[in-house]
Formats: sequence, structure tokens, C-alpha cells
Amino acid sequence: WLQDMILLSSLVSGALSIIHPQLYADGMRRIHALESWSTMNNSRMNRALSVWPTAFTNISLIANQSTPLHCDPQSRCDWFDMIINVGEYDHCTMAIPTLGVELLYKPGTAVAFSGRLLQHGVNAVEGNRYCLTYYMRDNIHYWAKVPRCADWMRMDSLEDALRPTLL
Repeated sequence: WLQDMILLSSLVSGALSIIHPQLYADGMRRIHALESWSTMNNSRMNRALSVWPTAFTNISLIANQSTPLHCDPQSRCDWFDMIINVGEYDHCTMAIPTLGVELLYKPGTAVAFSGRLLQHGVNAVEGNRYCLTYYMRDNIHYWAKVPRCADWMRMDSLEDALRPTLL
């Protein structure tokens, strides 16, 4: 299934490299640390990591379910989760009451935000809705001895990161 996810997951990872370059770089350092460890200690993990297509540590799939309003307590406030919706369905919204918004959540929609900081939820729909959630876990960064991205993503950080490509 990982090989079937390479294109989508690579695009998600590429988007992270633009919207939060430091988190992307830290995620890739963590992947390399896991690859180095697994080469010597766990061949099965090493095979999986050889096709792992993203800087995120985890991918979850939710199928045909509403999600009540919640926060993600195992994430970090200053990290982004990315959520991709696919399928055939109508009339879906994502509520983020902390911001006072409801987003139209059509197939193909992608959102990135702090799942720990912002309470969020999605209504039930008729049809087939699949939600792929990409996220990181702090304990994996800690284990791999990768420094945690210690800074919030700010507009000036984004401008600095993009400046070389804008020339």
C-alpha cells in the first residue's frame, strides 16, 4: 500500500516543505535516523522505510465516519497535521470553532493546521468519504534524537525560506 501512496504522499510532503520548511527538514532528518538504525537492527522496518514517501511519521485512514469536535493531544501545538479528503460524497464541512470557521470539505480538499491547538470535527455524509491524515509524533523525534522544531511557522520565516526560489 505504501507504493500505491508514493505520489500523493510525496505531494503532501512537498507541500509541508513549503508551508513549514523547518518541520519538513526535521521530519526528513528523523526518517534518515530511522533508516540508519533499521539498517542494523530491523530489516523489516528498513524495507518499509525504503519506500516511506513522506516526512511525516504517521498516516491514518478514516473511512465513512464523522469525527466529533476534538483536539489531538499527542501532537505538538507548533506542528502541522495535513488532512486529505477523497471519495464521492456531498455536503461535508469541517468545523474549526476555535477560528469560528466551517470549511466546505469537498473531495480533493487538503488542509494543514495544528490538530492539537485547534479543535476540529467533520459531519457525517452520504456516500464514500476517505480521509488520509498525515501527522508526526514527538516521541519518535525524541527517540531518533532529532531536535524538535522549536519555532512556530511565521510569515517572515516562510518568506526567508522561499526567498532563494523567488530570485
